[in-house]
Amino acid sequence: DVYKRQASTGTKYDFLDPPKGSEDHLGTLGHYQVIDELGRGGMGFVFLAKDTRLKRDVALKVMNHKVAATPGSKKRFISEARAMAAVHHDNVATIFEVGQQNGTPFMAMELLQGSTLENYRDRNGEPDFHLLINFAHDIARGLAAAHAQGIVHRDIKPANIWLDTKTNRIKILDFGLALAQTPVDQLSGRGAVVGTPGYLSPEQARSEPLDDRSDLYSTGVVLYELATGSLPLKSKTVAEQLIAILVHPPKPLRERNEKIPQPLADLIHKLMAKEPRDRYRSASELDQALEKVEVECESKSEVAQAINQLQLGLEQAVSKKKSGLDELTFGLGAGDPPPNPFESIPDALPPAAPIAAGVSSSGVYAAIPVVPGTSGQM
Repeated sequence: DVYKRQASTGTKYDFLDPPKGSEDHLGTLGHYQVIDELGRGGMGFVFLAKDTRLKRDVALKVMNHKVAATPGSKKRFISEARAMAAVHHDNVATIFEVGQQNGTPFMAMELLQGSTLENYRDRNGEPDFHLLINFAHDIARGLAAAHAQGIVHRDIKPANIWLDTKTNRIKILDFGLALAQTPVDQLSGRGAVVGTPGYLSPEQARSEPLDDRSDLYSTGVVLYELATGSLPLKSKTVAEQLIAILVHPPKPLRERNEKIPQPLADLIHKLMAKEPRDRYRSASELDQALEKVEVECESKSEVAQAINQLQLGLEQAVSKKKSGLDELTFGLGAGDPPPNPFESIPDALPPAAPIAAGVSSSGVYAAIPVVPGTSGQM
């Protein structure tokens, strides 16, 4: 669990004011009492904190001074926070406050239980198609809410998708590269490729302008990886990865996991189409397509189950019949002779009439009893 409290002994947080009132916390940032470090990344830290005004626990994301001093970094952090705060949806992590304290940018967000989808298979095993479709529905709905605000996430990947164990619901995190009506050159430098290489869309790899469909491509990669345990395209270097994304087709999903129904595999491959026009037009359209695919998968699953039950029934019938024959043939004691089928026939029977072979008018051979005093011919 990413939100398990970690020991932070020996770490100095220059951006925090000294603890107030007690020593059971690391320090304060504005009206937030910082209790413990939960994690850290390239841009700063995530803390478990208490909002002393509203009396609630929050996840406090803080940019450290060194990163904040880098040109563009502070602006990107504030852009992320504001982009997330503009989206109000059950499938997007909620931002409570965005601000700066003593030159340190921070955002306070809801404290979630659970973990990201990163290494999901290692923790929970292979998800079935029902669970994959449920995840896809939640991701599509969260993205649709963001896209409706003019926000493209640009970095959809398992590490940015949270599974809340309290609600069993997906929450999209970290719109760190999200641009709300902001040109790419203002935040990342003109022509720069931003995002995580394994999940980049082809248009990201080409440094082209992006729209909502770029996030759909990355969603397809996430679903493919959850279904198979591996990325659809993987190379040793970033340059080779970008080339693979641009020109190489992914290996058919069902060749890696035949348990995934064909309709769902087709949907995932459609999401990963090289050209945006060949994908779904929007996250909302993807959500609708998932409903249809779910019905098709259920139908195919029911047919498969019926066939399996029929095969099982036939196997049981054959086994039962064989067992009955075995009892008839081998039901005798060891060394016992087989029964004589003629034992029940009386010793004295009336003499039978002689039989002669003949041919009927239809040309079929027949057995004809011989009448005494005749030659047996007709």
